[in-house]
Amino acid sequence: MCGVLAYITSKQINPNKILRIKNLMKCRGPDDQSYKKISFGNKNLHLFHSRLSIQDLNSRSNQPYIFKDYILIFNGEIYNFKELKKNLNKKLRTSSDTEVILYYYFLYKEKCFELFEGMWSVVIYDKKKKKIIVSRDRFGEKPLLFYKKNQEIIISSQLSFISEILDTNQNFNNNKINNFLHFGYKSLFKNNETFFKNISWVGKATLTVIDKTLNVTKKNYWKLKRDKKVEKLSLKEHITNAKKLLINAVDLRLVSDVPISLNLSGGIDSGAICSIASKIFGKKLETFSVIDSDNRYNESDLIKETAKDCGVKTNLINLNKNTDFFDILKKSNEYNYYPILTITDLIHNHLSYHVKKRGFKVSLSGSGADEIYGGYYDHYLMVLKELKDNNPYKFRKYLKIWNQNIKPNLRNTFFKKHNLFFKNSDFRGYVFDNYDNNRKYCLKKINYNFHEKKYFKPLLKNRMANELFNETVPIFTHREDLNSMQFSIESRAPFLDTKLIEYLFSVKGTHLLNECQNKYILRASLKGILNSKVLNLKMKSGFNASILNLFNFEDKKISNFVNQDSELYSFVDKSKIKKLIKNKKLLKNNGYSKFLFTFLSLKIFMDRFS
Repeated sequence: MCGVLAYITSKQINPNKILRIKNLMKCRGPDDQSYKKISFGNKNLHLFHSRLSIQDLNSRSNQPYIFKDYILIFNGEIYNFKELKKNLNKKLRTSSDTEVILYYYFLYKEKCFELFEGMWSVVIYDKKKKKIIVSRDRFGEKPLLFYKKNQEIIISSQLSFISEILDTNQNFNNNKINNFLHFGYKSLFKNNETFFKNISWVGKATLTVIDKTLNVTKKNYWKLKRDKKVEKLSLKEHITNAKKLLINAVDLRLVSDVPISLNLSGGIDSGAICSIASKIFGKKLETFSVIDSDNRYNESDLIKETAKDCGVKTNLINLNKNTDFFDILKKSNEYNYYPILTITDLIHNHLSYHVKKRGFKVSLSGSGADEIYGGYYDHYLMVLKELKDNNPYKFRKYLKIWNQNIKPNLRNTFFKKHNLFFKNSDFRGYVFDNYDNNRKYCLKKINYNFHEKKYFKPLLKNRMANELFNETVPIFTHREDLNSMQFSIESRAPFLDTKLIEYLFSVKGTHLLNECQNKYILRASLKGILNSKVLNLKMKSGFNASILNLFNFEDKKISNFVNQDSELYSFVDKSKIKKLIKNKKLLKNNGYSKFLFTFLSLKIFMDRFS
């Protein structure tokens, strides 16, 4: 895991600025910071790299890395690099994935990215063809930002690097801010815009080519497809095959020359990783967990159950008001040049701090399982819709199970309606579920506006693909990269494995939620591996905390902060915010607490960068 920055300009960069940029990049790569200037047409290409050493700790793998006519800066991990290296049947100079990337580019050019399994943001300069190749991984695990203006291009891991290059803060993207206030975090990655004008995210699974005239072309190197042969297999075959793929996905992400930790919740997903690592590969991963006193989110018993079963050391981090979470929120916003998006993101930041204190440079997470195995409450309802249309007998059976086991525990009124999609399968009024509450506080009103991309014809599969690419997974990957790298930690998500995802998206929805049980194939894969107490959980708890346990709204520091003038008050009603902060009863409602957190984070962000 590292930091990358490529700057194409006719300008020179003075030595003091080079030093400032390298210092700024240290968190993303404390082990080495390097710089190289290259002639690029009638301009200069300035390459900066900071290295967090994970594979081949030797300085021979530092970057920019040069091989033949190619120069590389790279952030991420190619997990299958040992297999790729073996296939070359050549002795390479290093034992890193960095060298493998360039060797494969030398052999296969842009086709090489189709062969990589991992997470990456890659910039390659091809000296012979006088072009720059930019690639980002399939699921956007590694961030990469793009800026183009006045015959200059900047490609960067973080916004702060761009700001340092330009010597100024950028103008806010007001539409992005207003959408976030109205619709919440699930709206943020519907497009590649950021909170700043002229700065966008490089698209997932894309190749961007820049020639010496600064002409930019883009294309996708990968697209998620369904395999009809897989779809015809039996449920028993799916369980066997998916189990092998998951075990292999975990195995690949255990490759490291430094110790690995695990962020462990009380749920199935991180419990699966802990159990596979421990029981199949003999890796006793030290675990880190956040414990909240609010019973809605307290999973301490389940966490201890998994840790005891796997024989691993646990670090339980209790959330209490002795920790200044307002200060943590402020520091994280200022470091990342981006608002912390959710309460979950904030407590993950706090968790990352503790992982760093224990000296770990790599951390695993269970992110992404719900989106590929079928783990959300609307997934049940979509399967019910599918069965009603195609199998009335099975529909009645599933509906009975849903009424008995699922419905009694639901809080969201939308998800209590088993027929939610019967009349209109395109209904998505529940996705931005806090819109009506949020709108009350907004001054520049916008109507509910939801767009879903068309990936697949089946209702459930298309919904899951949108969650994977445009709604929830991008939030997880964004959170885990920024929070982890603030503390020089590489975050890995074993469920975001290409072969596993391609396989599961070829499985029928009725198999994914067999017998009206969410994540059925994952559960069946883990029998005899994950402890039964966690394996048999029927309801989701979520990695979350109560806003009232994190912030003391009677503290003058917070009330003074709210009273201070802000550009944000052209978007929200200040008087209503002040009333909300005083209403503890209202703040126990998840919707109101989400909005207040959005307000606090956005105000810190806008006050700092306006």
